[in-house]
Amino acid sequence: MSSRLAISKKNKKDDGQGRVKVLALLFIIGSGLIILRLADLQIFKGAFYTAMAADQHDLYQKLVPERGSIYVKENNGDGQSIYPLVSNRSLAMLFAVPIMIKDPTTVAQQLFDIFGLPETDNWDEAQKDLFKDLSPTLDPALAAEIKQTRKDQWFADKKNEEMTSLLTKLSKPNSQYQVIRHKLTDDQVVKIKALNIDGLRFQDESWRFYSENDLGGQLFGFWGMKNDARQGMYGLEGYYNNLLTGKYGEIHSEKDTWGNIIAIGQNSIKEKEDGSSLVTTIDRAIQYKACDDINKAVDHFKAEKGSIIVMDPKTGAILAMCGSPDYNPDLYSQVTDGSVYNIPAVNEAYEPGSIFKSITMSAAVDMGKVTPDTTYVDTGGVKIGPYTIKNYKNKIYGKQTMTEVLDFSINTGAMFAMEATTPKVFLKYVEDFGFGKLTGIPLSGEVAGNLTNLYKKGDVYPATASFGQGIMVTPLQMAMAYGAISNGGVLMKPLLVSQIIKSDGTVQNFQPQEVRQVISAKTASTIMGMLVSVVENGHGKNAAVPGYIVGGKTGTAQKAGPGGRYTNDVDVSFVGFAPFNNPRVVIAVAVRRPEGAPDAVTVAAPVFGDVAKFIMQYYNIPHDSDAQVGLKPPHTFLSNN
Repeated sequence: MSSRLAISKKNKKDDGQGRVKVLALLFIIGSGLIILRLADLQIFKGAFYTAMAADQHDLYQKLVPERGSIYVKENNGDGQSIYPLVSNRSLAMLFAVPIMIKDPTTVAQQLFDIFGLPETDNWDEAQKDLFKDLSPTLDPALAAEIKQTRKDQWFADKKNEEMTSLLTKLSKPNSQYQVIRHKLTDDQVVKIKALNIDGLRFQDESWRFYSENDLGGQLFGFWGMKNDARQGMYGLEGYYNNLLTGKYGEIHSEKDTWGNIIAIGQNSIKEKEDGSSLVTTIDRAIQYKACDDINKAVDHFKAEKGSIIVMDPKTGAILAMCGSPDYNPDLYSQVTDGSVYNIPAVNEAYEPGSIFKSITMSAAVDMGKVTPDTTYVDTGGVKIGPYTIKNYKNKIYGKQTMTEVLDFSINTGAMFAMEATTPKVFLKYVEDFGFGKLTGIPLSGEVAGNLTNLYKKGDVYPATASFGQGIMVTPLQMAMAYGAISNGGVLMKPLLVSQIIKSDGTVQNFQPQEVRQVISAKTASTIMGMLVSVVENGHGKNAAVPGYIVGGKTGTAQKAGPGGRYTNDVDVSFVGFAPFNNPRVVIAVAVRRPEGAPDAVTVAAPVFGDVAKFIMQYYNIPHDSDAQVGLKPPHTFLSNN
C-alpha cells in the first residue's frame, strides 16, 4: 500500500515537471517566433511599414519617380557645359476641405483677390474677337468708348465665372478635398497663409519646369494629361517618355476582408527608379538665335509657318531646330490648333522647289555627265507630251553653263542635267541622298516625304522633280542632304541626343553614324563651289556673310491647290553651308506661304545669312582672306530696331 502511494506521488511529480518542461519549451518557441517576426517586421520589412506609417508626401516620394531632365549644350568661356532646359520644380497646390469652410462667399472673394483671373482667360487674345466688328472709319472717341465698355464687361463676366467656380468648390457638401489652384507662387502662399482660414491647405506637387519658353517648345514637347495620367507628349518629352519617367514603386500587401493590412501577411515595398536624363546636341545660343530669326521672318511676312535647322555636317549633330509659330510648354493647354504641337521640319513634308536642283546637279556631276562649265541653250521652256515646262516667271536665258543654272535657278537647266543621267539613275541618287525615307531622328511622327511620282511612268515626273516640284520632302531631309554635300559626299544620320544619363549615374554615349557615301568627295567639292557662286553671283546674294565664303541655294515653289493645279501661293527655302573651306554648319530655312508670295531671295536667304553670321562670330572663326568683307546683305526685317 505504501509502495503504491509512493509510486503515485512520484508519477505526479514527474507529470508536473513534464508539464513545466513543455510550457518552457512552448515559451521558448513562442519567444523565438516573436523575435523572428519582430526581426522580419523591423529589419526585413522595415521599409514597408515605415512607408505605410509615413505621411502622404513621403509615400509619394517613395513610389513616384522623379522625371529626368533634358539638357542643351552651352559655351561658358571655359569650354562646353550642359544646361537643364527642361527640369522639375516643386510647387504648392492649394486645396480646400469644404466641410471646414464657415463662410465660402468671403473666402472665395479673398482667394480671387489673390489669384485674379486664370491664365486661360487671356485678354490679349479675347480682344481680337471682341473688336473685330469695329470699322476703321469709326469715330476714334466712339470706338474707344465701345472698346472700354466691352473690356469692362469681359472682365466682369470672367470674374463672375471664376467666383462661381470657387464658390462651388468651397461649398461642396460633405466634401473633404477640393483642388483650388495648382502652381502657386511663393507670394500667393504667403498671402493665403496670412488669411489663417481653417479648411485651406497646401500640398507640394512636382511640375515640369521649362526654363526658357522661347527656345523651341515643339522640339522639347510637354508633360501633359492623357487618360487621366501625366505623361510626356510630342517632341523629346513624348519620344523618350518611358525613359524620362523611370519606374514607379509598388506596395504589395495582404488585406483582410475589411480591407485592413494583415500585419503577419506577405507585405513589401519596391521603391521607385528615377527617370534618365537626356543631353541633347542642341546649342543653347544657336537655338535662341535660330528661333528668334525664324519667328521674325514669319511675323514680318505674315507667313503660315516656318522652320529652321542648324546642323554640323561632319557629325550630323542638330545644333538648333525651331518652328514658327511655336507654343509655351507651360501653357500647352491653351493651344487651340493642335498642328502647332508638330515640328514642321520633321512632321510635315512640302515641295522643296529649286533647292532640289543641287541634288539633281550632284547626280549629273557624279556620273560624269556634266561639269560646272557644260553649256546648253535655254529657250524658256521644254515640251513634254501635252505639257510645256517653263522657267520661273517665264524667263529665257539663252546659252548657260551648269554653274549659271544654279546661279539663276533655271528649271530647264535642271531638266537638262537630269536627262543626262537618265531618270532611273536620277531616282537612285535621290533615294541615296535619303529622300523618301525616314532619317531616324528620335522624334515621334517623322514623315518620309513622297516620291510616288518618280515611280510612275512618264517623262514629265522626273522632269518636274529635277527642280523640286511634284515630290515631297522634309526640311530635315534637305538639311541632311546638303550636309552630305558639305561632308565629302558622306550622308550622316541626324544626331539629336548625345548622352543618356541614368539615375544610377551611368552614362550611355551616342556617336555620329555614317549612312552611306552618296557622291564622291570630288563631286561634293565641285557642287560646293557651284553653290558658292550662287551666293556671290546668283540669286543667293542675300545669304552672304560679310568676311566669309558661304554657299547655298534658293528655292521658291508654287503650292499645289485642289486638283493638283498650282496656285499663286509659294513655299520658300534656302539651304546652305558656312564657311566654304571647312563647313561648320548647314542651315536649312523654310517659310510656308509668305503673304504676297515673295520669293526665297527676299524671305529665306536673309535668315540664313543672319544666323550664319552669328555662328561664325560665336565660333570665333577667322575671316576668309578673299571674302567680300564689305558686303552688307539687306537683313532689315531681322533687325531688333
